[in-house]
Parts: sequence; C-alpha cells; structure tokens
Amino acid sequence: MGLSPPERRIGSAVPERFSFPEFRALLDRMEAQAIASFADVEQDFVEAMSAFDHRVAAGDFTSGQNQNKGLFFNELVARLIERCAGFGVAQRGKRPGILLPTVDVDLCFPQDPGTRPAVIAEVKMAGTPKHPKSPQAGPMGRPASADVDKRIREIALSVIDLKLADVQGGTTSIGDITSWIQGTRPYFFALFGLRVVDDNDLRKVLGRFQYLANSYANGVGVALFRPVDASSPEGRVTYVPIPSPGGMSIDDAVRRMCRLIKAEAQAPQKQIPPQELSQSQ
Repeated sequence: MGLSPPERRIGSAVPERFSFPEFRALLDRMEAQAIASFADVEQDFVEAMSAFDHRVAAGDFTSGQNQNKGLFFNELVARLIERCAGFGVAQRGKRPGILLPTVDVDLCFPQDPGTRPAVIAEVKMAGTPKHPKSPQAGPMGRPASADVDKRIREIALSVIDLKLADVQGGTTSIGDITSWIQGTRPYFFALFGLRVVDDNDLRKVLGRFQYLANSYANGVGVALFRPVDASSPEGRVTYVPIPSPGGMSIDDAVRRMCRLIKAEAQAPQKQIPPQELSQSQ
C-alpha cells in the first residue's frame, strides 16, 4: 500500500534559527518563487555563505550560532527535495540501528518515526574561516577536507547500521559488498557545501566524494566555493562558486533522491518494533 503525501513543510514558518538576514531572505525567496533548482540560487547561496563567514571571522557568533550555516543548508536542501518529490522528509530524525540504538540522520523518508527509513541523506557544511576561537589555524582557516574525513567516518558506520536493521531477520545474501550497500534500504545520499581553500583541498574533497559515490552512496551532490583572494582578510571570506563535477551537483543528487522517494512511497513500509522505538527515543 502506497503512502499519501503528508502535509508539506513548504510554506510553513521559518524557525528562529534562520534569522540571519541572508539565510532568511534566500529561504523566503525560494518559497515565494517556488524555486526547485539549486542552480537557480547558487550565487545567492555563496553570497550568503560569504556574509555569514564575515561575521564568523570577526568573532561575532558563539560556537552554537556558528552551526546555523549547516542548519540553513539542511533546510534549503530539504525544501528542494520536498518540492521535487511531493512528499515531506523528516529533518534531523533518529532511527534505531543494530549496533547503535539511535542513529541520527539529517534527512529521512518516510517522515514517520515508526517506520524504517527508505531514503536518507547527510547534509553538511565543511570548511571554516580563521576566527578568534581558532588561534592555531592558518590564515585560510580549516580546509574542507579536514572536516570531510571525519564526516565520512561517521557516515560509514551509520549507513551500514541502518541497512543491517532493515534486513535483520531476513536471509538475503550479501555477495558483493558494494552492490549490497547500494541496493539495500535505506538508500543513502550525501549533499555537502564545501568551502575549499586551494586546489589541493579541492582535489582531496573531490577524491573523497568520488569514492563515496562508488561505494556507500546512491548519489553525491557538492556545492563548492572558494575565497577570491587568499592574501587578504576580506578576500578570504568573500567567495565565488566552483562548478561541480559532472553528475555530482546538488541538483543531480536531489533528482535521484526524488525518483527513489516517489518509488518508495508506493511500496509497503516496514514498521519498527515497539521495543526498538523505545530504545531510540
């Protein structure tokens, strides 16, 4: 039995955490103009990142406020997916695994916390400019590749754990591990916004994500941007977009995710046993 589209989050009030003016303005414009493509807002996205990181570099935000950049990107991607798929997605949900009683996922379909996830996504930002609370960092700040390595290690365990939970009690043969990972629910996508500091940083992150696309992920999307001038404080937090490699744009990943969400919405959903639900709360 298929799912009926739940009430969409699109059009709902934007949470207070998006009160940073450039973030709020972009989300409001996406809603007002029914924008369905990241390419249509990429320049505005990069400018919003620049405006935010100017404040980060000046030391204007607390460590908690610094996380608003990632929360904003998560919200932006969720809106694109929901508009494309016609179904809501749970944000920052928790689902039980096998090894871990609770696995955090950034985006999850179905929304219902009582069902096994069918499609999930990790949506993250990586790369931070130098700021007063990072005195040991070099002038360019923390490269994106330094953050990505940590994120991928976390992803590897979480994805496998949720897939094992989905097939527990069954008799499916794993066979080729890569084929099993990519063919077993929940289907997994990685969508990252990356502030790269130089060509070497760019090479590293693209290598990591290409490997991820060939192993754990059903789709990878990257929004890349870099400082316009490494020699000046202003230039280090003023950004320009970098074209994504073929097949690895945010829109590529969103389209693939939408196709799977639409297909899974017509399929029977797997209920999570009550005892597992109680452990994951």
